[in-house]
Amino acid sequence: MGIEEQSTTFNEFDNLITVVIHAIQGRGMHDGEPLTEKDKKDIKVLLSECRGIANKVSRCLNTQINRAELSSLMRRYEVNKPFKVSPMLYEFLDANLHVYDLSDGDYDFTVTPLTIAWREIDEKGLTNYDDILNEILPRVGAEHVELVPETSSVILKIPNMRLDHGASYRGYTLHYIKEHLQRSGVTSGYINMGGNLYMIGRKPDGTSWRTSIINHLDDGKPIGIIELENKAIASATVDERGYVKGTRLYRHLINPYTGKKRESGLFSVTCVSDSPWVADILTTVLFLIGLERGEKFMKELSKEMGVYIAYSAVNNDGEVFLSPSLEFVPVEDL
Repeated sequence: MGIEEQSTTFNEFDNLITVVIHAIQGRGMHDGEPLTEKDKKDIKVLLSECRGIANKVSRCLNTQINRAELSSLMRRYEVNKPFKVSPMLYEFLDANLHVYDLSDGDYDFTVTPLTIAWREIDEKGLTNYDDILNEILPRVGAEHVELVPETSSVILKIPNMRLDHGASYRGYTLHYIKEHLQRSGVTSGYINMGGNLYMIGRKPDGTSWRTSIINHLDDGKPIGIIELENKAIASATVDERGYVKGTRLYRHLINPYTGKKRESGLFSVTCVSDSPWVADILTTVLFLIGLERGEKFMKELSKEMGVYIAYSAVNNDGEVFLSPSLEFVPVEDL
């Protein structure tokens, strides 16, 4: 049954997160009756729990926080010795290693030392940087990360490794929040974390949630509309795969084998999936491996995980590419 909209907005991972509940089983208006005070109190507790879940993910994965579990792992591990981790961190490491394998190593969540080096190279305008990269490359490579499922432990096989949360932390946060909401009976609502969305069920009027896909290289004009029901959507431009210093933009898509920057020819990517984590990480993977290899990657990942995956992409020339599986209404048909 439908209820009066209940929502909360808070900050985690330096991202604004908004959770909106429109309908929940057993709560809400019936024959015009408003929410009871108990209903409102219980829903307020549920929204507060969502905030606690986001904070828990941050305390596990946020490498910008020294006390976070992933930060602690990188400070305290001993080479070739098992380091016991929580189920949440183990799941995160396992998923990232799986994507590393499926992408033939082109997606590598251990490239942080190279990212840091490129900041210095870019900001100082260095042109002779091969020695810098060659010194760092021995510290990079997810093949040096091994999981021990029997003890929920991880073994890091080389010193001074740095593991990055950046490519999928939004997806993981959305995953845990949406799981909690759906277990609690929420049948209509949505979660927005820094522009990554997960849409629960349908809108209160029974229609599907709708969002537009735009072409950033065509004055932000819409390409069309997609309908979402129990689906996540994540979008990114290549300019977001880097950072701004002063008035300059520095892009940091890195080849983990050479340490050099790489270019796939894509300017923007939008990914849709049942899984918020899959949608999130795919926006990075497609920038790294391009659409040709990306199609194969997505088919394998979809088959293994049993999830729906679709995408739209715009290349540097403004050409639009749509996956056959994308449920899409072109703007000219609206």
